[in-house]
Amino acid sequence: MASFVLGVTLVTYFNGVMHYDVADAATQVTNYSGASYILTVLVAILADTYIGRFTAVLVSCWIEFLGLGLLAFQAHYPKYKPPLCNILDPTSNCEKVDGKNAALLYVALYLVALGSAGIKSSLPSHGADQFDDKDKKEAIQMSSFFNWLLLAVCLGGSISTTFIVWIQEHKGWDWGFFVSTLAMFLGAIIFCVGLPWYRIFVIKGSSAITEIFQVYVAAIRNRHLQLPQDSSDLYEIDEDREASIPAEFLPHTDTYKFLDKAAIIQTSQQQYENPIDPWRLCRVTQVENAKILLSMIPVFCCTIIMTLCLAQLQTFSIQQGYTMDTRITNSFHIPPASLPIIPIVFLIIIIPVYDQIIVPILRKFTGIPT
Repeated sequence: MASFVLGVTLVTYFNGVMHYDVADAATQVTNYSGASYILTVLVAILADTYIGRFTAVLVSCWIEFLGLGLLAFQAHYPKYKPPLCNILDPTSNCEKVDGKNAALLYVALYLVALGSAGIKSSLPSHGADQFDDKDKKEAIQMSSFFNWLLLAVCLGGSISTTFIVWIQEHKGWDWGFFVSTLAMFLGAIIFCVGLPWYRIFVIKGSSAITEIFQVYVAAIRNRHLQLPQDSSDLYEIDEDREASIPAEFLPHTDTYKFLDKAAIIQTSQQQYENPIDPWRLCRVTQVENAKILLSMIPVFCCTIIMTLCLAQLQTFSIQQGYTMDTRITNSFHIPPASLPIIPIVFLIIIIPVYDQIIVPILRKFTGIPT
């Protein structure tokens, strides 16, 4: 909720308060959004490899809390922002934020981006850790968890685009940022309360993203080698022998065979039992995970189109809304920053229907529980 409201109000804040022109304000918003998504990859690697997902979520909450607090602080005190000016008046000469005040703005904004990135990358996976995918009942619950997580995000978004937007328009930007800061503080406290009941796994020392890169590097290094006729000759740890180690095992598939070269054994059995170089030899399961991710590339590409539309909705569409008559009646009008409530309402309706009605029906036909 706290970071969602920034996505729909920042362009107005940059334009109306910090006196950026519309194009520059839109650029700043998309830069912020892009940074928050790119940083998710880095935080995910850090969480999986070094600090763990729970710690990553907790630290990210407080980082975002600090960023929102700085935004509220700057919005409250006039000396930390440009003098009031009507940016829409072509005769006015509005002073753009600069110097230390601009530095404060960017530090606060990108602290929020970093904190938001950590929550986006680690919270869903931390939630998934609470379920055992080998248990049929818990596997079904895990599938529902992601649906309800999205519903919770949408509910938070609906509050952001209505209540917090109303506060910013009628009480001031400082109050809007303060409410977001308070919401983040309460969220962090509530998250900490659940610590005694969380399943927190031992840090693996590697991340899924790193393992995917290892497959491609090893496959390129082994590109001149011939694949064995029998896929059982490809490298995999012994499931029975390594039963004490919590490891995933996937069967070999015949798709994307060029990636199988990452699992070609070049040494004798006795030699590769010793610690191996993961950038030269990968497990079959590791290769299969890389194949699964490669198969999902078309799905990822489809989301690019949606993101482009979202960027327009968060920037120019909102600015255009301020030039329109948004009154429904004489006493009721819709703030332009509340426009994203329309797709959010559809999601709030569709998600429970999908999880509680459509999925059970599809399970009966497919026999697939998740």
